[in-house]
Amino acid sequence: MAENALFRRFRIPPNNRASGKLELELRCLVRVARTLRGELRTTFRVPWQQRLSALRQGFTSRSAVLYQLGKNDPAAYVSDLGFALRGYKINGFFNPIVGNKLVLAQLLAAYDLPHPRVLALVAKGRLLRMDTESDAAAADELHGLLAESGDALVFRPHWSGGGEGIFFLRRAKLGWSVNGIDATTADVCDLIAGLDRYVVTALVQQASYAHTIFPLAANTLRILTLWDEEAGPFVAGVVHRFGASRSLPIDNWHQGRGGLCASIDVGSATLGPSATLDAQNRLQWMSSHPETGSRIEGVCVPHLQHALDGVLRAARRFPEAPCIGWDAMITDTGYSILEANSPPGLFVWQVHMPLLADERVSRFFGRLGFPVPTKLRASSVRAAADAA
Repeated sequence: MAENALFRRFRIPPNNRASGKLELELRCLVRVARTLRGELRTTFRVPWQQRLSALRQGFTSRSAVLYQLGKNDPAAYVSDLGFALRGYKINGFFNPIVGNKLVLAQLLAAYDLPHPRVLALVAKGRLLRMDTESDAAAADELHGLLAESGDALVFRPHWSGGGEGIFFLRRAKLGWSVNGIDATTADVCDLIAGLDRYVVTALVQQASYAHTIFPLAANTLRILTLWDEEAGPFVAGVVHRFGASRSLPIDNWHQGRGGLCASIDVGSATLGPSATLDAQNRLQWMSSHPETGSRIEGVCVPHLQHALDGVLRAARRFPEAPCIGWDAMITDTGYSILEANSPPGLFVWQVHMPLLADERVSRFFGRLGFPVPTKLRASSVRAAADAA
């Protein structure tokens, strides 16, 4: 609220705290530096002429490959350097609020939105159950948590991205398994003793269609919500990620390396072609999972609209964070919101369709000072099937 004559009239103390703009600018400059450093170390084999052309327009070699900028109009895509320079400022100091898994879980619970319930925390090596104040040994607490949750426990850092730090704990022959690797009780206790700022949740059981496509990872939707100034939040993009051997223990597509990422036709709730990068960083399109052979393209995603409506309900609770990438899982009975990414990486959507080709998305970024196209080449508005 702007401080004006009404503040003085009603004797409201002025807000003299710093706006924090300088800190946000510095964070964005750090992100630009990291993007450029990554480009210097890139393993993508792009001809120097094309690489320099992409950089002049704000894109890394990775994006030149993923977006096929040799034939698609760069103006239709949100650029890497542009998003690095401005992306963190979109949500500002709400980034660590929305992106914190513990805080988000508590907020989703308050709004009665489906999500994995936090069963315990790990703070400075101590496993702390949420439903008791006992000081039982970690091994005893784990047995109790597994009895409550069923198949597995998921350990995730409060604040992380790209699947960093996550692991899955299950019972196994030697007592336990961590990410599918047998472990003794002593191993698990030592592992937990070295953790800090972790949340522990039950494993959400994915729907049968996703389990059939790739059973060794939890295969998730990645949903982008943006805010229209008049209409409120809207879904700007939705894709489905699937794990692969290189991405285990998760489905993380992570800028195209590891898993697969399939487009979704929201109207029909069916999957389109899936994209991945091979070991030589070449963009590959496929209709079936390369390891299981299960069909991806054309498969129906149950409860899709229910999940999108639920994510929009969640997004509406965060007007100060108008750009969020949500991870949600379809279950046999509905959906579950797993986490939120703030700010989100844009590769996972733009590999299928340039975001700025959507007028609502273009208006959103244009109001924030991003360069947006006034007229696009027809080739820029391509369907994922054409790219395949």
